[in-house]
Amino acid sequence: MLSKLAYRNAKRSIKDYTIYLITVTLAFSFIFAFNLISDSTDIKNLSSIMENFKYAMYFVNIFIILVICFLINYTTKFMFSKRSKEFGTYMILGIKKKSITKMFTLENIILGFFAFLISVPIGYLFSLLMSLIITSIFELPYAVTPKFSFISLVLSLLYFTIIYIIVLFLARKRFKKLKICNLLTYERQNEKITSHKKIRNISFIISLILGITALYLFNNQFKSSGIEPSFLIILLSIILLIFSVYGLTFSISDFLLNFILKRPKLKYHKDNLFVARTYYSKAKTMSFTLGTITILIAFSLVALNISSIFKGMFDYQTEIYSPYDITINGTREEFTKYLDFITDNYTIKDKFIYDIYQDSNKSISNHLKNNYDWASFDAVIKLSDYNKLLELKGDKPVTLNQNEYLLHTLREYANFLNLKKLDTITLSNNQSLKLKEYHNEGYTTSWNVNYNSLIIVVPDSITNDLELATSKMIINTNEETTEQFAKDFTSKYEADLCDKTEDGTTICYSGKVDVRGETLAQNKSFTTITAFICFYIAFIFTAVVGTILAIEALKDSNKYKYRYQVLYKLGVQKRKLYKTIFKQLSIFFIFPLIYPLIISTCTIASMNKVFKVALSTDTIYLNYLFLNLFIFLIIYLIYFIATYIGFKKNINE
Repeated sequence: MLSKLAYRNAKRSIKDYTIYLITVTLAFSFIFAFNLISDSTDIKNLSSIMENFKYAMYFVNIFIILVICFLINYTTKFMFSKRSKEFGTYMILGIKKKSITKMFTLENIILGFFAFLISVPIGYLFSLLMSLIITSIFELPYAVTPKFSFISLVLSLLYFTIIYIIVLFLARKRFKKLKICNLLTYERQNEKITSHKKIRNISFIISLILGITALYLFNNQFKSSGIEPSFLIILLSIILLIFSVYGLTFSISDFLLNFILKRPKLKYHKDNLFVARTYYSKAKTMSFTLGTITILIAFSLVALNISSIFKGMFDYQTEIYSPYDITINGTREEFTKYLDFITDNYTIKDKFIYDIYQDSNKSISNHLKNNYDWASFDAVIKLSDYNKLLELKGDKPVTLNQNEYLLHTLREYANFLNLKKLDTITLSNNQSLKLKEYHNEGYTTSWNVNYNSLIIVVPDSITNDLELATSKMIINTNEETTEQFAKDFTSKYEADLCDKTEDGTTICYSGKVDVRGETLAQNKSFTTITAFICFYIAFIFTAVVGTILAIEALKDSNKYKYRYQVLYKLGVQKRKLYKTIFKQLSIFFIFPLIYPLIISTCTIASMNKVFKVALSTDTIYLNYLFLNLFIFLIIYLIYFIATYIGFKKNINE
């Protein structure tokens, strides 16, 4: 009998908790999809680094399991509170608490398993969509399609089992502590918080100070590139921010209500007082939950921002280290034999060989602050070679007079250069030159030797008495180079490119040969892993936030149903009632979003002080910030609209 009753209740609950079921289904769909993607052999073969995707997902899924546990436990607790009178009635009729507990457990297992079954086909469709995104990132001429994996299914089922064992254990433990009188009044219970206004006012001020202090400490850890931030200070900042978030959500409702009550014009304007009182009562009874929601939103936005920064950084790094298809550092004699192997694999479109000379006076790097440059000499190249390199990148040539030089470095060197001291330099061949221009395009690194990013460009005749440091060969091919070609090239010319240590270990130096295909494959792999993981975390967090807010709002629709009916009977038109509902829900959804917006904006601005040297421009982080906010708000808005529609439906029933 209890099993039939559990089945009937579960069937009825599907209608009542549609948003909850949708979120749980999507969460397990994403878990299954990411398991399929990370376990796909075709995707792992895209790059040697993609093998790490699977292990990264194992770690992230531990975190995701905890978040989904929180969501399902919260919803189960809400379902329990809504049906507490029903369970109390069962006990009055003589049904044992143990039997009722079994029935409630069985109901949740049925609902959860129903969501899991639906998540499998949806998850597979998600994996196909993700594979298309990966195909686009790697710019493949063919689609990489993950195959249905039994191992991924079992792994997802294992996560599902762990989550529900934890949730149902907590539910059974909660049930055992309650008596009949508790069950009959359980629905009216709220979070236990103090309502002493002085304590809440002091809490607001302290929390505000903690938040400002946390953001200040975090910002000070990201002063500029080359200065490593302190992990302990960053951890302290995060802890202070968490305390600040909970403190502000605990006390903000009093400040909001007092602000309105002390201003009669605002207080009695339309429905402001009703909406303010509604939010005040809601915020007071779920302060801890709102604090948790605020933290999850902040983590979502920060995760999306970090994903975008890393993507921009990897894209820019490709232009720094691999602006040409193949770059080889060596002697002109070595280039001849290398060309034979290259022409066997690719059709050469452009080929250019140039020399790098050394200025042993270190005319530039001796003036760098903090001894930022570690090279034993400054690199010097001819103006004609420099213009040819610019031409291969599609840039305009430059001109120099006989007594002038041009300095070309990475943008990060701008923090360490004192251009006033570099107005006139004297090279090791006693040639004195005046600084005409200073350039800092990103692809300087590949032009130099040993990834040193400082180049002195001089008129061709100035290099006559300078010592030759090395030569470089630049090749562009008609076909796209690959990571496998880089491995084959290194293997074939291991004697030239690699050294053996005393213990027999072979070390191959990446500075001697660079293949754009290898750099692209590695950077795209890092982009895929970081972007997918950050988006995964952000989506799960956003879904959890939207679900909790929707459930809390819909719970209020039943509580405030009588109030809205009274307003309607007093002559308030339904259009105005709907407008009041819209305003009430807007405030409920917007307030948890304000502080995370401040946190995410401040953190990405702080991080940009370090990462901007590895990005295409100093302000591109603003593009990432607004784009990620737009993505988040789209998902957030979907939950808001669904909640608004459900709220109206409930008060009209």
